[in-house]
Amino acid sequence: MTQVLLIGAGGLGCGAALALAAGGARELLVIDDDVVDETNLHRQILHAESALGQPKAESLAATLRERFPEVRVTPVLGRFDASSALRLLADCAVAIDGSDNLATKFLANDAAVLARRPLIHGAAVETWGQLLTVPVGGRPCYRCLFEELPPPDAQAPSCAEAGVLGPVPGAIGALQAAEALRILRGESPALTGRLIRYDSRLMTMRAIKFNRNPECGVCGDRPWITSTSLDPNRSTQECAS
Repeated sequence: MTQVLLIGAGGLGCGAALALAAGGARELLVIDDDVVDETNLHRQILHAESALGQPKAESLAATLRERFPEVRVTPVLGRFDASSALRLLADCAVAIDGSDNLATKFLANDAAVLARRPLIHGAAVETWGQLLTVPVGGRPCYRCLFEELPPPDAQAPSCAEAGVLGPVPGAIGALQAAEALRILRGESPALTGRLIRYDSRLMTMRAIKFNRNPECGVCGDRPWITSTSLDPNRSTQECAS
């Protein structure tokens, strides 16, 4: 079983991968369907100009192996989607969400709860970031807090659209890695039921406590999300019918 599944090889993924390797993780599975772009190099610290146009998963794997030859890194070229999510999660001990869009974040949460794998969510945009841990089976999970995927016209812009201060994804990714290493050591997650908000302008971190939502679609009392309806773009009504 792979120790850590890393969803995304961008800013969050690079920060998390580097910290994981430095912290003693020895097996990583990295999935990403994008290529290295010059405009992202300021925050995606494991990619270089020489890798422009190459798949991010392969670039991250090559750089990490060079710095940490004892670490086994397996790149997967493709999108983390409903057809691959449960299979990928079944082969890992803990997953880190370094994706950059809400649909993938909801999917990662739902699949992790169904697969009974802990998931460490992270996000970064402009000058702030956030993270939380979804424990085995949820209760609470990401969907307990944010409930439903908003329609496209109501979604906040991604870091690619709004921009992000370079060090912020690295800081959040490193914190995600620290939590993953705790779990790999057999310790209890530190971020269950707590959303951590980081503001780089004020250099503050704020913890927002939240509880399990009994109406949650995936870990509530009457969940409507199953392995056959694992698609955050489907409405509650469609999945419940």
